[in-house]
Amino acid sequence: MTAITLRIPDAMDQPLRDAAADAPSLNDYILRAVRRQMTLDAGRKLALVAPLDLDGEGDSL
Repeated sequence: MTAITLRIPDAMDQPLRDAAADAPSLNDYILRAVRRQMTLDAGRKLALVAPLDLDGEGDSL
């Protein structure tokens, strides 16, 4: 695991806390948002890869 330090601008502090009101903690909310963004970024990169020929592979993948 890698630790990061996140600096939140004062103008974003209250809106971020409001958005995270239903989350167990602000840290948990931010962590889920980062994971979601990483998944979207990985999907975009994967979409740019040339299509693979998987004919006949069935469920073996």
